[in-house]
Amino acid sequence: MGALNYTVRHAAGVAVLISPWNLPLYLLTFKIAPAIAFGNTVVCKPSEMTSLTAWMLCQVLIDAGVPSGVVNMVFGTGPKAGSALVGHPDTRLISFTGSTATAEKIRSMSAPFCKKISLELGGKNAAVIFGDADLEKAIPATVRSSFLNQGEICLCTSRIFVHNSIFHDFLAKFCAETEKFTVGDPADSTTKVGALISREHLAKVKAYIKLAKDEGCTLASNGDLQLPDRNKEGYFLSPVVVTNVSDSSRLMKEEIFGPVTCVVPFEREDEVVERVNDVPYGLCATLWSQDVNRVHRIAHKIQVGTVWVNSWLVRDLHMPFGGVKASGVGREGINDSAEFYTETKVISIDTK
Repeated sequence: MGALNYTVRHAAGVAVLISPWNLPLYLLTFKIAPAIAFGNTVVCKPSEMTSLTAWMLCQVLIDAGVPSGVVNMVFGTGPKAGSALVGHPDTRLISFTGSTATAEKIRSMSAPFCKKISLELGGKNAAVIFGDADLEKAIPATVRSSFLNQGEICLCTSRIFVHNSIFHDFLAKFCAETEKFTVGDPADSTTKVGALISREHLAKVKAYIKLAKDEGCTLASNGDLQLPDRNKEGYFLSPVVVTNVSDSSRLMKEEIFGPVTCVVPFEREDEVVERVNDVPYGLCATLWSQDVNRVHRIAHKIQVGTVWVNSWLVRDLHMPFGGVKASGVGREGINDSAEFYTETKVISIDTK
């Protein structure tokens, strides 16, 4: 060709990092670290619901010697502070974790500037329990995946498909294990489920429970709260297991983001794949089976960003993380973050 061609990577510029309230410190630092590692400066907008941890992080960054102006923290609401950052002409890329509705606004506001965006959004995640599953392992893991952090994790399971051959046995054992998930004071080491984020969110989750009753569903587990006196005014809710629910119900279609999960039977492999995919979201799924050929076959067919087999929430940061469909755009992880937080430049030198 008579030319020497090579590529270099440069920092993309000022990055806007918008983090949610459910895992406030973890998700914020997960964005800050790769952004500044690749030479960008960042402007962070933590959720107004959990701003204290972000404020405390500022002092940690100062103590660590991070230069002034590299990590900037803006406190405020999404419509005011968030919109100003997303629509500012000098911000070059946006990493957002939160709701699909907010993501639609971010895409619209950033489009005129052709900004790079990474969106990690909601999910309606399924667990599929086959007849040969190791229930001693699957049941406690699926209870945990349904109710950890009050179900306020985007990766939580909210639809559980159980093969007909073991459905009743699974349901009985699953509900019994759920009853062991103690709701109460977060300061108590035995507590497994704490308070939901706000009064409004508690009301939203309770509205889905009312919907289940109105639709004639069965609440297979809905334990009474036994709270200490100092917690009785808190936004606590016992884990709820819903059965006899239609796939077309909003309970099976919409992200509830609380301690509510639906358990339904299935018969055929092709049937359950179709039902798992029949939602707007595609973040993650779990498969429980001893049949290696089956789990590989189904994992390829399920429309999600991550499939866990006989486990849940096993994270390798080298692996790309993100969703498909209404669960997001882009991936985060070591290699994918390098791609997102930098721009590639081609340099061609004539050698003739």
